[in-house]
Amino acid sequence: MPRERRPRSTAALVGTVVATGAVAAGAAVVGAPDWFGLAGQRPFVWTVPFRVPVGLGLAGLAVLTGLTGLRWRRTLPAATALALAAAGSLGTTLARGVSPGQVPAARAGDVTVLAANVYLARADRDGVARLAVDGLADVVSLPESTREYADDVATRIETATGTGVQVFYRDDRDDRFGTALLVSDRLGEYRATGELTGGVKAVVTAAPVSGDGPVLAAAHTAAPVSGLLLPWAAEVRAVADWCARTPGALLAGDLNATLDHPGLHLRGSCVDAGAQTGTGARGTWPARHPALLGATIDHALADGNRWRAVGSRVQEIPGSDHRALLSRWRPVG
Repeated sequence: MPRERRPRSTAALVGTVVATGAVAAGAAVVGAPDWFGLAGQRPFVWTVPFRVPVGLGLAGLAVLTGLTGLRWRRTLPAATALALAAAGSLGTTLARGVSPGQVPAARAGDVTVLAANVYLARADRDGVARLAVDGLADVVSLPESTREYADDVATRIETATGTGVQVFYRDDRDDRFGTALLVSDRLGEYRATGELTGGVKAVVTAAPVSGDGPVLAAAHTAAPVSGLLLPWAAEVRAVADWCARTPGALLAGDLNATLDHPGLHLRGSCVDAGAQTGTGARGTWPARHPALLGATIDHALADGNRWRAVGSRVQEIPGSDHRALLSRWRPVG
């Protein structure tokens, strides 16, 4: 009898090991495709921004598999593998921070930046202006704006603060909407530089006419939809590269990517405000879902040799499908 049982026992053990390995590998890829260089590939390009829902799904599968283990113990290793993958996915999210955030009082030399996708110029204009005024924003990035919309928001800010606002604007490829960069006169006079205009959906760059103010950019890259994956990857990388190579840079906008996507694997001195201040995994899109379950695709980036983020806050934008990101940057040293 013992000799008859060994083959069955060995075959069962091998089957369990193979099945557990397959489950563990699959769960690891689903939970952290960026670890395997797959975050820019279908279908993971669309799942990696939603780490919390993915992590919760893996956790649910772990529980169900564990319950079957009460009867068939061979499923317990698979349940453990699923639980570890869920913990890894959720742990990465928690490490980046999911709180709404807070912004400390401004000091002399600080620069405050507001990124607000205004949803095809449908967001409430007074509400957007109020976000800038209440946040003491020196720089405002308005993706999906029109020139008229940007001018109107700038006028409302000027009326509320008594300080002039320069408006720089670039049309999107369809010539209907674009991205606006609003710069308070508190930073001095600026001029458009025309950088990043080749092959990027809508990016506005500006530099101080004199002095040592920050070089600024408002950005909106292509979305990672099926027909635009190659342009999307190139545009996100171009924006991140600009941040890395531009001394004193401050950039904000809708980058349609998270820090897990290969284009936003920041290098050089470029840093992300949310990652530095605890809002790096607070969802900014879609606004109709809880922020904890959303994708963090609106960002503020900077040259970390010149600036450090001292606070950030994710806020609702009346009438938009995005949430706004307010970040405050302080000179290094």
